[in-house]
Amino acid sequence: KDHPDFLIFYYNDRNPITLNKCEKFVFPFDNLKATASDEHKINDNNLPLMLNSKILQRLLFQKAPRAASRLNARSLSTSMEFSAPSPRQRSPIELIKDVNMSIKDVRVQLATDSNAFRHLKATPLTACLGAEISGIDLSERLNDDVIEEIWTAYLLFGVIFFRNQKLTPERQVELAKKLGVIDRHPIVQGMEDYPDVIQIVREAGAATSFGETWHSDNSYMTKPSLGSILYAVEIPPVGNDTMFSCMMLALHESLSPKMRDLLNELKAVHTAGEAFAPSNVEGGSFDNPEAAMKYVKAQELVTNALHPTLRTHPETGRKAVFVNSMFTTNFDGMSRAESQPILNYIFSRVGLPELTCRYRWAAGDVALWDNRCVQHVAIGDNSSHQRIMRRVTLAGDVPV
Repeated sequence: KDHPDFLIFYYNDRNPITLNKCEKFVFPFDNLKATASDEHKINDNNLPLMLNSKILQRLLFQKAPRAASRLNARSLSTSMEFSAPSPRQRSPIELIKDVNMSIKDVRVQLATDSNAFRHLKATPLTACLGAEISGIDLSERLNDDVIEEIWTAYLLFGVIFFRNQKLTPERQVELAKKLGVIDRHPIVQGMEDYPDVIQIVREAGAATSFGETWHSDNSYMTKPSLGSILYAVEIPPVGNDTMFSCMMLALHESLSPKMRDLLNELKAVHTAGEAFAPSNVEGGSFDNPEAAMKYVKAQELVTNALHPTLRTHPETGRKAVFVNSMFTTNFDGMSRAESQPILNYIFSRVGLPELTCRYRWAAGDVALWDNRCVQHVAIGDNSSHQRIMRRVTLAGDVPV
């Protein structure tokens, strides 16, 4: 009466059971937990008399088919309430959390599902990862429902792109705060008026190597960046694309069980000291106030971070390989020489065409990618024209 969506009555041969406050339940698909000590099985001995929760309806069908038959025998139809949901009926977020389903299969299925989103349209770039999002103006004040769908698309496709946007630095910061907590770059100085925004500049004719090696942003930090929001300010007429690679598909789902077992036992050392060494930061400077990009001599340059080689995505539960050729030097307890054969094998697979997508930029484009399971690389094939991007990163957690 008071909670029509959350009040469920069960009957077994001994006594009735009443469970309420469905939102507090834990669903491991074979039991319910009303409290930490009060556990009730969903099986053929428990016959639901009233069942309004869609999740529990699915559990009943999967775990108690004979109970469903007994309901039919009592002329209580199960054709609507207790029908098994087809994959197409499941929501996008349910699909991405189904770790038994390949991430590639999830993304291919969503490519043909016109009802996956209500507020936006997602057009996948490849079967592996990446999607263009249309129907959204990021310069507007977006409500929570739209932000939630953007985040769902972000989790589903790993990297999402928005064409023809008009984002001021202020609005880019506001968008980042809507999506999470801003993570200020510890080494690259931010813009004077917007310290949370770094401007990535490649001047015409200048050599630079910023971002031109496969990497996950700031993996050298104890809490690596969760995601990045990159806005294209000025783009060459051709070239300087960005490539992205899926670490779920590229290096976890495609690895042999033996290799996964091996990597699961290893932790990797990440450091910024080599990538940001003076000889490797052409186009930027620690000391030149006139440089297009300025760097800070931060503590992160002399410290290391230790992370699991296979990390579990905190929102989807999927495993992803978390080492990269820019910041990862070796495995914990192993020398560089001992680590290199395994690391080089992983690095060699990151850029495989079937595991990547390539994005051709235009001024006004926005990319949002998940650093927890996606690597990227800037392609520096056009040094004749200036390229200016603005980036804000989102704070992450400790990889597990």
